[in-house]
Amino acid sequence: MQKIKSTFTAPLLVLVIYVLLILSRYIKLESLQINDNVYLSMIILQLLIFIIPGVFYCKIRTENNTKSLRITKFSARKAWFVASCFGVLIFGSTLLNTATFYIFGSNDGYSVYNTFSPMGNDSWTNLIYIVITFAILPAVTEEFIFRGILLSEYSSYGVATAVFLSSAMFSMLHFNLNQFIVYFFCGVVTAYAVYITQSLFAAILLHFLNNLYAIFFESILWDVIKSPNSLIFFLFVIMTLFIVFLVLSFNGAENILYTAGIKGEESPPEAKKREGGIKLLFEALVSPSFLGCILVYLIATLVL
Repeated sequence: MQKIKSTFTAPLLVLVIYVLLILSRYIKLESLQINDNVYLSMIILQLLIFIIPGVFYCKIRTENNTKSLRITKFSARKAWFVASCFGVLIFGSTLLNTATFYIFGSNDGYSVYNTFSPMGNDSWTNLIYIVITFAILPAVTEEFIFRGILLSEYSSYGVATAVFLSSAMFSMLHFNLNQFIVYFFCGVVTAYAVYITQSLFAAILLHFLNNLYAIFFESILWDVIKSPNSLIFFLFVIMTLFIVFLVLSFNGAENILYTAGIKGEESPPEAKKREGGIKLLFEALVSPSFLGCILVYLIATLVL
C-alpha cells in the first residue's frame, strides 16, 4: 500500500468520506437518539465518518506520523499571525458570500455538509451541544483530514498543488455548488496558516472560530447584505478590513519565516522548489480517485 502513489490513495480516502456522508443523509437521527439527545448521535456519526477512516489511513500509510501531520502547537509569537488569518478568513468569505448571494439569489442557513443544521431551544445545554457538534468537532475532524493528511500526502507535489487539491476536496465535502468558491477560499487560508506556523492546531483554531461566527453572528451580516441602502458602504468597510488583515498576515508570515531563518531552523520539505509543477498538478487532477470525488460531488449536488 505504501508504494501506491498518494495522488490515488489520498483522494480515495476523501471519496470514502463523501460516500459515508451521503449515506448518512438516509439515517433517521431520531431513531438513533441517545438519552433523547440527537446531538450525541450526530457526534458519533462524525467520528465514524472522519476519524476512523483517517486513523486507518494513517496506519497503512506509515509516513503519516505526528511530524508529517504537523500535530504540534504553535508558539505564542505566531498567535498574532493566526489572528490576522482569522480576519482574512472572515472578511474574505463575507465578500465572497455577498457575491454568491447576488449571483445565485439564495442564502441557506448554517449547516454541515448541507445535511445537518442546529436545532432545539436556546438553553445553555443545547448551546453547548451546538458548539461541540457544529463548531468544535467539524474543525477537528475536517482539519485532521484535509490540512493534516492531505497536505502531508501531497507535500511531494509542491505547495501549490497540495493547497489547491486539498482546498478543492474540502470545498466539495460540503455538497453546496453555490458556496464552492467560499469553502475553497477557506481551505486556502487555513492551509496558508498551517504552512507558516507548521501547526495543524492553527487551522483547527481558525476553523473553530469561523464555525462559531457562522452559527451565532453571520445572520446579522446577512441582514445588512440584503439591504440595498447600506450595501455599498458595507462592502467598502469589509473590503478595507480584508485588505488590512491580508497585509498584516503577510507581514506576520514574513516575520515568522525571517525569525526561523535567523535561528537556522530547517525549512520544511514542501518549501523546496519542485520541478515540473504543472505536470505534477495534471497527474494529480487525472487520478481516478480524484475524478471519482468530482463525480460523487456532482451527483450529490445536482441529482440527489
